Amino acid sequence: MTLAQATILGVLQGLTEFLPVSSSGHLVIMQHYLGLRHPLLLFDIVLHTGTLAAVFFYFRKDIFGLALSLTRSTQKKSRQVLQRKLFYLILLGTVPIALVGGLLRARVEKLFANIPLTSFLLLVTGTLLWTSERAASYDKGIEKVGILDALFIGVMQAAAILPGISRSGATISAGLFRGTSKEFAFRYSFLLSIPAILGALVIEAKDALLEKSLPSAPIPWLTGVLAAFLVGYFALIVLRRALVERKLSWFSYYCWALGGISLSFALI
Repeated sequence: MTLAQATILGVLQGLTEFLPVSSSGHLVIMQHYLGLRHPLLLFDIVLHTGTLAAVFFYFRKDIFGLALSLTRSTQKKSRQVLQRKLFYLILLGTVPIALVGGLLRARVEKLFANIPLTSFLLLVTGTLLWTSERAASYDKGIEKVGILDALFIGVMQAAAILPGISRSGATISAGLFRGTSKEFAFRYSFLLSIPAILGALVIEAKDALLEKSLPSAPIPWLTGVLAAFLVGYFALIVLRRALVERKLSWFSYYCWALGGISLSFALI
């Protein structure tokens, strides 16, 4: 892989991991048209470390608050009780992707070379975004969010292991469908991504060591990670503003356009 290819994919990962347009779908399609004929699953996961670092930096106050609330588990202050509740909801929401990833990982990996399926699922992502923004109400904060809400959002995150389904788009849409506030849907979506990305990173790194498939030239990979971090942090800012200002539909139009065009070329 060249430095230019890695940088392009890193910028693409940073934009599409957080903007609800499916990072996996873009990476599958872009790798195909860059001439990288074999799915670079380990490189995809490595790029996720860059965007994961952006999540940690952007939500550093939330993460610190969660950690602090656990060290003071005997305190009954309302803020710390709610932070502990959020932590347990994150654990609960992680269960579906842990089960699905463990049971179906080998089968799903084969789909990362399927351009028609990826393109079609981008159309599905666009539909999720468009319909969720028109949900009836967005009034449930952490005080009202319950077990069923966390499980539903977690199931949607598990569905996003399919290339073309946006993880952020699926989880934010799921939150909005369940009537959560936009702010909660945004925060929970990305805090929920932390254990999922860490788990995938550990599994792929272990497999790479066993198969000796680590990169021989690490500089392009490091450049891609840095690009993913910088662009990803900017994308988080953009997404939050779009969500608050009811502009998610802009991303749905993009997903429909990209998915439709890619599907058309794939079927020619």
